[in-house]
Amino acid sequence: MKKRRSNDTETPKKMKRRLDIWNKIAVVILTLFLVGCISVFFVLVNIINDPEGMRFSQDGLQAMSNSRIYDTNGKMIYEFGSEIRDDVKYKEIPQSVIDAFLSIEDSRFFDHNGFDLPRFLSAAITDLRSGGFAQGGSTLTMQMIDNSFTKNQEEKIIKEKGSLSRFDQVKLKVQEIYLSLIAEQSVSKEKIFEYYVNRIWFGSGNNTRGIQKAAQYYFGKDIQDVNLEEAAFLAGCINAPGQYNPLANKTDPDTDHLKSGQNRRNATLDLMLQHGYISQTEHDLAVNTNLAYDLKEEDTTTDAEDPNEAYIDMVIQETQTLTGQDPAVIPMDIYTSLNTSVQKEADKICKGEVVTFPNSYFDVGFSIIDNTNGEILAIGPGRTYHTDSVKTNNATDRKQPGSSMKPLLAYSSTFDLLGWSTEHTVNDQKKDYWKNGSYVSNSDGTFSGNISLAYALGVSKNTTAAAAMLDLIDAKGYNYWINFCKKLGYDDDVCEDFTEQYAIGGGSMYASPVQQANAYSIFANKGNRVDAHTVRNAIRRTDNKEFKTNAQTTNVISEDAAFMMSFLLYKVVHGGYQNFNEKLTSDYPVYGKSGTSDWGTSGLAYGIPQSSIRDEWSIGYTSQFTIATWSGYPRKYEQQGYYIPTSQVSGFTQAFDISHYMLDYCKKYGTYKSIPQTSGVTKYGSGWIETKYASQGDKGATANDPSSSSSSSSSSSSSDDESSSSSTTQSQQSTTTETQDNNNTYTEENGSGEVTDDTNDQTDYSNFGGFFFTNKKSLFNLFDWL
Repeated sequence: MKKRRSNDTETPKKMKRRLDIWNKIAVVILTLFLVGCISVFFVLVNIINDPEGMRFSQDGLQAMSNSRIYDTNGKMIYEFGSEIRDDVKYKEIPQSVIDAFLSIEDSRFFDHNGFDLPRFLSAAITDLRSGGFAQGGSTLTMQMIDNSFTKNQEEKIIKEKGSLSRFDQVKLKVQEIYLSLIAEQSVSKEKIFEYYVNRIWFGSGNNTRGIQKAAQYYFGKDIQDVNLEEAAFLAGCINAPGQYNPLANKTDPDTDHLKSGQNRRNATLDLMLQHGYISQTEHDLAVNTNLAYDLKEEDTTTDAEDPNEAYIDMVIQETQTLTGQDPAVIPMDIYTSLNTSVQKEADKICKGEVVTFPNSYFDVGFSIIDNTNGEILAIGPGRTYHTDSVKTNNATDRKQPGSSMKPLLAYSSTFDLLGWSTEHTVNDQKKDYWKNGSYVSNSDGTFSGNISLAYALGVSKNTTAAAAMLDLIDAKGYNYWINFCKKLGYDDDVCEDFTEQYAIGGGSMYASPVQQANAYSIFANKGNRVDAHTVRNAIRRTDNKEFKTNAQTTNVISEDAAFMMSFLLYKVVHGGYQNFNEKLTSDYPVYGKSGTSDWGTSGLAYGIPQSSIRDEWSIGYTSQFTIATWSGYPRKYEQQGYYIPTSQVSGFTQAFDISHYMLDYCKKYGTYKSIPQTSGVTKYGSGWIETKYASQGDKGATANDPSSSSSSSSSSSSSDDESSSSSTTQSQQSTTTETQDNNNTYTEENGSGEVTDDTNDQTDYSNFGGFFFTNKKSLFNLFDWL
């Protein structure tokens, strides 16, 4: 009996120990859970109360007044806000539109408190599986907050940090949810929906906002009059307006935007049927309607097109970047560098009132920049910018710049890094410079051996530019030239793909007229480039906060190299090379370079002959302004087989005519003078060398090179009122340079006083490629394509 009692006693003790273990585990789990909850709570509190975070205010939901844009003289040229947004009241919006938005964007909009937890968790699970944030789970209220507050905060963070981290994204989403909950407590559901559809972009032009403008843009009617399938399209397209815009087929034939838009409309109709907003019959009728039949594009052609339109679009985009806010929503006073008189002339050119275009499809794009401060005076966006629904600004659209890259990349740095003089001799030889199994050819099909740098630049030799670029890469390495391209102001994606071919505008080298004009400004601005910009400053009208332009000044080359390059580019225009650059000649010193890209074999698919001309450029500059002009065919016409025939190139010189005309016109707004000799150069033969290299001399210069004598001296030589830094240089200059005011040319004489010809061409080009000429200056000297 005692033994039995002993066993009875041991059993409860073991059970008690087991219970103690599970109790401890439970306590630990509960403790960890509570600690986790408390930690999450404090993290959320800190995120919500972040002093740098977003704050809700009803004022932020509405544009209290219009934004205004002023020209260079402080005159208001554009007021926008109400003109580009036509707000509608909730009661004016058809029920079919409301149902369509609720079906595809937020089916529980009238039931939740601003945050739909089930939908959010579903989206979160999807995101966790995909490893991204594609499924936001945002309600209409959250999207309203996103449009009014979050986007601006994102841009602010990116500007400060360079990118958004995952934590930043989570933090912004938490703040967005919190502001949505607050918004629902102070703003009615109907008002939230009204704010939302009146603020979002539907793809209806760069500056328009809201559903009323969208209905007019796509269907030519007010929102009150749209039918079921039109309502479904409007609700569906906001997810990706650029992709679903059916009118974009005109300018982007590579993508079937009409099909994408119709598929998106049908997806919305499917959801409307699923949620019970429409019947099966209504659904089937709407789905089987061709979206193209509903489209009635609003006629944008008027008798009084605003010549400033494209410039204004650039200003608005730049202001968004500068301030982190949309001036179409936040009222601002924006002060610009726009010269309205110059812009009117640019608009006349695009309309065909100044130069004659070969046909109605041929297009142009250009930009005029002040060299000293990077301010853009005016732009030529192209011939159809006013009337295109989806607009392409040819002044900012990138094209291959061809040989206009040679002064920038191949030659200007040789004076600083390699000790070249402007009298340097280069070797035009047949060679596989790119190490790809084929040799680099010249536009004239010949190789001239040793020639002067001036002559190589004047007739735009590819071989010598390639050789110079390779020498420069050997001297500094690839990373240096990647950074050099960035200093010139080209886009990062272009710069990172730098190769030797960039020296002649090949490879992945693409630039816009704005970028090319900005890059060339270094030659007239002592080697410095000031970021091209349209906005001087913007003042937010709600609190008078000022945002000044953040244009930076970057030193690219020395002022001596800039002077020496201008010395040679003056000869390109005035040296008698018959390369179309002579069209820039005027009664003031002007410098320039052409550039042409060809199709190679890539145009064969469109029926374009091999190596036909694709892009023609003219870059011209004075001491005050630089203009870069592109001409060619838009993408949609290239695919139809349009190109510039080499046999008719003399009829496609509009780029040069435009550059000359605009520089002439702008003379009244600037001071045109010779680019002065700098203190760090020394006379070297008939040219110049940087003084630091003068003692060792330019070993590549050949005094007996017949092409080293020039028929026209550079106006870069110091004028009477521009003193040289040394009496020796000044004495040499006074005996070698003469300015002939009677015929407005600038000539450099040899020692005997006889004017010599720099274009000493010994090759007979009288019958090459089917072209016939009466003198030795062949048509090939007219071309500088690759």
